[in-house]
Amino acid sequence: MSDIPLAVDLDGTLILSDMSRISFSRVIARRPWVLPGMLLKELAGKRAQWKRDLAERLVFDPAELVYHEAFLDWITGEHARGRTLVLATASDRIVAERVAAHVGLFSDVMASDVNYNLRDRRKAEALVARYGEKGFGYAGNSRHDLAVWERAGQIVVVNPGKGVLDKLGESADIVFE
Repeated sequence: MSDIPLAVDLDGTLILSDMSRISFSRVIARRPWVLPGMLLKELAGKRAQWKRDLAERLVFDPAELVYHEAFLDWITGEHARGRTLVLATASDRIVAERVAAHVGLFSDVMASDVNYNLRDRRKAEALVARYGEKGFGYAGNSRHDLAVWERAGQIVVVNPGKGVLDKLGESADIVFE
């Protein structure tokens, strides 16, 4: 058990899917003419911009997403005992805020915006800037989270991707499979 703030990833951790994939498939299915512009932005290294473009067009109900129930139960308990929970995701802020509002447990949202893709080392740096080295716990699931776990004071692994537990070795504090 820990009292340090817990940053929670969205894609593959809180939810068992990926909001970029959901956004892409739903928006492109309805508006295929936006695809060339999005591909150009990806090739130009403007991933944060196309995520925002998708988020602005996406129509979705956060209640319809599939949540990791055991993990959600656990963070509900953490919240009930007073632990600070922050949704920290590479998904766009528009999408992240809607999910956070639906879940109702997060005191803050850290997310990608039109200029900044909050992923890997960038997410680690943002969390360290806010809470200090080892001053936060982090719940994630993928190889993109390894850089964050290196700097976290608590390592929570949820629905781990292939090879993630091998890379973490014995350092994982809690694992939800």
